[in-house]
Amino acid sequence: MNAIASDLQLYRRLVAMQVRAQLQYKINLVVDILTYLSVTGLEFLTMLIYFVQFPTMLGWHIGEVALLAAITSFSFGLAELFGAGIDVFDETIRRGDFDRVLLRPLSALILVASSEFRLRRLGRLTEGMLAFLVSLALLRGINWTPLKALALLMGVISGGVIFVSVLLMGATMCFWTVQSTELTNSLYYGGREMLSYPITIYHQAIQRILLFVVPLAFGAYLPTCYLLNRALPLNLPVWVVFLSPLAALLFASIALWLWGFGVRHYQSTGS
Repeated sequence: MNAIASDLQLYRRLVAMQVRAQLQYKINLVVDILTYLSVTGLEFLTMLIYFVQFPTMLGWHIGEVALLAAITSFSFGLAELFGAGIDVFDETIRRGDFDRVLLRPLSALILVASSEFRLRRLGRLTEGMLAFLVSLALLRGINWTPLKALALLMGVISGGVIFVSVLLMGATMCFWTVQSTELTNSLYYGGREMLSYPITIYHQAIQRILLFVVPLAFGAYLPTCYLLNRALPLNLPVWVVFLSPLAALLFASIALWLWGFGVRHYQSTGS
């Protein structure tokens, strides 16, 4: 626990340094955030346009799908904000910069994860919050309870952890492939797109993958079903919704173990 606390404190300091540097150019930062917000907002608008011609999507109405997309976007935004350094790890490997990282008496993962912290990615988090407000307006309110609020909070955080874990697994593969693979992009970016819509529109095999192999559905889809009083996929019991932290912890543990294995067997890429 002391090691974890020390790593988190180091991460906070490294990120604070980058934040202070980026705040020196406030106008540029605001423009970057608004630009990123506009781009991500177009993705949400594209989803809404679907319902101009079709009133429902396999029984899901526009407000319900908008809520699902908003929760997914917010979880993905957290992963983008805190996992950006892991996302570009293939560049670190190709340039040989990871060799210098290993020479420092600090956690390699903390140094990599904190290397690309960019405030402009707050644009996606802002889009997620705005989309959430739009979905509530379209739904005309949700019968909130403490358990529903807890399920939403756990789902958003767990979803972000799972997305970052996907990135970490992809970064680990770079030790042998030198570059990121399409499989990682498919799970990371493709997973975000797939979870922006009800997973029941996909084949049951894909549903099982999103639930039990790469448990991204625990972060957005299951909490959304619980908020909307909808049945869970594959006839899962309702209490499964509250297992999202456990699913995220197990998946992150696997990703961390693979990362440690990759670091121990890493051989320099040379110049």
